Amino acid sequence: MKIQPNFFIVDKKHWRLKDLTTTLGIVHHIVRYSAEKAGIEPSADMPNINTFTKDGITYYLYLFNTDDKESDWAKFLPAELKDQTNFVQQKISLILFIETEFHLFVIIGGNIFQLISPFIDHSFGLSAYDRIIEVDDDELTSIKSRGITGQRIGMNEQFREDYRFVNYIKFGKVPQELHVKLSEKSSVVYFRILVDKVAERLQITVGKGFKIRKQVDFDTLHLIVKDICSVLEMDSTDHLSSYIEIKDKIYIENTLKEALFEKVYNHIPYIMGTDKSPLNRFEFDFCNPNDIEKFYEAEEYQLKEKTAESHRLFATVTDKSEIYKRVIEEAVSVCGYDRFKLKNYLRGVRVVSYNGAKRTAGSTFLYHISAELTVDGDSMFLIDTKWYRLKDVFIKDLKDTAERIFKAFKTPPGILHLPWNKATIRTEGEYNMKYDPLPNYIVIDTIIVDGVELCDVLFYDDINIYLIHVKYGFTSKVRELTNQILISAKRLYEAKGGESNEFLQKIYSRLIAKERSVNGLTEMEFVNLFSKNIHFVLAVTSHLVEDHLIEDHIDKFDSNIARFSLITCSNDMRTNYYDMLITQIPRV
Repeated sequence: MKIQPNFFIVDKKHWRLKDLTTTLGIVHHIVRYSAEKAGIEPSADMPNINTFTKDGITYYLYLFNTDDKESDWAKFLPAELKDQTNFVQQKISLILFIETEFHLFVIIGGNIFQLISPFIDHSFGLSAYDRIIEVDDDELTSIKSRGITGQRIGMNEQFREDYRFVNYIKFGKVPQELHVKLSEKSSVVYFRILVDKVAERLQITVGKGFKIRKQVDFDTLHLIVKDICSVLEMDSTDHLSSYIEIKDKIYIENTLKEALFEKVYNHIPYIMGTDKSPLNRFEFDFCNPNDIEKFYEAEEYQLKEKTAESHRLFATVTDKSEIYKRVIEEAVSVCGYDRFKLKNYLRGVRVVSYNGAKRTAGSTFLYHISAELTVDGDSMFLIDTKWYRLKDVFIKDLKDTAERIFKAFKTPPGILHLPWNKATIRTEGEYNMKYDPLPNYIVIDTIIVDGVELCDVLFYDDINIYLIHVKYGFTSKVRELTNQILISAKRLYEAKGGESNEFLQKIYSRLIAKERSVNGLTEMEFVNLFSKNIHFVLAVTSHLVEDHLIEDHIDKFDSNIARFSLITCSNDMRTNYYDMLITQIPRV
């Protein structure tokens, strides 16, 4: 028998393992934990671990054994590990630990990844590959990534043959799993033992683990272990992402998690309706950190609070957008506004997703939050329980690109000419309605058709139509604005591609029903407006004390999410839908 080895690595600094001083102690702990989770009682306090040492590398094997038939693993493992072990079983599950001088690797057999998952470094595979990546020559066949900003939370992309890594756009994306064909050079230099043919290119899958996509026997696996150890001695290239993962657990626990809870705590009065100050508003994404798809596709979500024994169900919701508010309301009803009690309560709340009676995903409430926070003057991104810092070189690129977009794609002057004084015009709705009585303007704000708001304000002249989306401030709220633009552009594009004008006719009907001005246009004349040159417009104000022009003072506007959202929306619009222009609304 041969296998395609998938290496994981034990995180020896894990809080359950940090006080254990020997490798055998670590192995015993993980085995006992895994056996208990699997509902299997180890035969003794110290589980039966087979060991075997070769060339300074020690192997530890634990077998979850249920009698039925002989496993293929019996043909793979050497006699030293199989001695006195019963390999007759219905469903083989095993954990093979590999101890080298500095690392403790893990290979599993059977469907037991979830049992070792708490103890592994979930960035190991990506971190190892980042040491040997050749961006100009490595071929990317598919990638699963997590979106930090923009409309897409999770992405799974496949590429045609000969798609080089250098072409992959990594702004705002954190890779989770890559399928890669290494360059000829890397294949030979780092994994010579696996290259059998001239010009052969090794294929690997990296994410939580480092998987060699080639069948090998045990002796070859032993040599691969040495190769991977050599790779881990190299420096990272930092090519995989524009973000650096923060791994200082003390800093995460004492500083970053405290900053997160401070945001949540200050947001509570806003959620409860007792203080609607925008200073207390907290913008974030909310989804399960381990399985985005299952969370989004769930039919219902059970909300459970921690009790002395286990967890108690206190609410069930069917709309994921209600989860956060419902949990906060329950927390306040139980703890009041006591900061310490609220913190402990929220730490114990779990959100469990279901499709019918089947549990599909579950995790702690606070683990569902992903957001950008400013900590000690730096932008920190919390994504799926991991913390990242944007690299300085990419911050500069974001600033430069955002500045170029503001200057290159300006809306013609005078279109959005009314100033927005927050002292007298408090909301976006109030500002938009200022254009209702003006000729050639139609206010579509709050007109929802097929779940889509086409724009806030529409302006037209003899040859152009401008669909304007309005937001106060160039902050992380721009993410929401760019999402709205892309959604409405997609819907309009689909409507114009069909034979029916039903979408636009519904908008006209609701304008009439709300007694909005349509400048005397008939329904058909309104529909015909969309035969003109279509431009979408992103319209924002400065939110700073002084009304600075964003294009001239991009450094003063510190939201990387705003910059990135602008850049990606501008690119996506021009590539897939319509022209997009930018305007800054004057405040005075």
